[in-house]
Amino acid sequence: MFRSEGFRKYLHNTSWLFVDRVVRLGAVFLTGIYVGRYLKPTLFGQLNYASGFVGLFFALTTMGLDEIVVRDLVKHPQKRDEILGSSALLKLLGAVVLVTAVFVGTFVNHMDHTTTLMVMIIAAAELLKPAMVVEYYFLAQQKAARYAQVNMYQTVAACGFRIMLVLMKAPLVWFAWSYIVEMAIYGAISVVYYEREGLFIRAWRSTMPMVKELLQQSWPLIVFGVGLYVQAKIDQVMIYDVLKHIVGEKQAYAESGQYAAALKMIEALGFLPVIVQKALAPAITRAKLEDAAKYEDRLLNQYRLFFILFLVTAIPLYFLAEWVIVLFFGAEYAKAGYLLSLFAIRLLFTNMGVAKSSFITNESLFRYALITSVVGAALNIGMNYVLIPRYGSGGAILATIGSFFVSIFLLDLFFKETRKNFGWMMKGMATFWKIHLVR
Repeated sequence: MFRSEGFRKYLHNTSWLFVDRVVRLGAVFLTGIYVGRYLKPTLFGQLNYASGFVGLFFALTTMGLDEIVVRDLVKHPQKRDEILGSSALLKLLGAVVLVTAVFVGTFVNHMDHTTTLMVMIIAAAELLKPAMVVEYYFLAQQKAARYAQVNMYQTVAACGFRIMLVLMKAPLVWFAWSYIVEMAIYGAISVVYYEREGLFIRAWRSTMPMVKELLQQSWPLIVFGVGLYVQAKIDQVMIYDVLKHIVGEKQAYAESGQYAAALKMIEALGFLPVIVQKALAPAITRAKLEDAAKYEDRLLNQYRLFFILFLVTAIPLYFLAEWVIVLFFGAEYAKAGYLLSLFAIRLLFTNMGVAKSSFITNESLFRYALITSVVGAALNIGMNYVLIPRYGSGGAILATIGSFFVSIFLLDLFFKETRKNFGWMMKGMATFWKIHLVR
């Protein structure tokens, strides 16, 4: 994998994806600090509660299509327009379901007027998601430069809009509108770059057979995605929902704001695994088609690499977390430093979970993924109810760590199809220094 001509192409792709993430990291990080300092923990927490609530339903617009569509575009390039058109239709239908579910959820959760308004505005941005299928084409063609440029332009423009809101001393609700602006910019730039390839969105066509095929493959991943998003986003919702009855609404939002500051930091620093996984996914898929030994070797080396990424990121972050948070966000966010140190530990599970997605996709273990996500989400919710009243926002992170341990590692032992993968993950972590060059 590392010496082959193909790998040089993957390295080029990875380099572009790395540049993209660094630019986005810098822009989002600085903007997050700017917005966080302006809103203060309470309003910052309220904004992130609204985005977190919508985030629980994000799987309805991703539709579990990401790796499936990239894989199918690699295998069947002649069906490009049919695959992309059908994917876009599925995303649009998913967005409509998302908006409906979120609307019902605001009433069930008895949200106040301001929070309800922000939730619906953020949810409406998902209706623009169909244009994002363009990125599948660029990834399948290993044209990471195009993919990266679209992301960078969109990020800089969206961050500029949020900075303008701070300079204008805009009210809280206006920051919810920034999600729609961000998605609109992304869609417009994606279309421009796609047409620069000599291709046209109007050539896309959705067909019932392709829609059914994609949905048949992806529906377990939709449920899987809901479970993952619940595990990742439910904390932002439950911290407020649980603590408001104990410490009051204002303090509960403030606690949510502390958590959000730490989460923004860890999300920005956790970009490397996603880049590597996306860049190496085509190589692993081709190895699966060519040779079982090569496929196993590439998965094992990916697990080693992801464990190394965890070590080089988490160790310094654990010890410097509080100092970093106070430096950037200010003394009002001091508690977020402690939370960030806990997030550093969680990186082990998120890194290995990202790496494991390559195995799940290539083995078509989507029903297994469904089971693990549902179990993990249910366990996370249950642990949150126990730990948040006792440990506050820190308890939410501990609950996530516990649920990820079960869903990413432990459950592999209960299915014969995944026991070999459990062995590869354990071997990869135990022998990370043995990462080697392969064909």
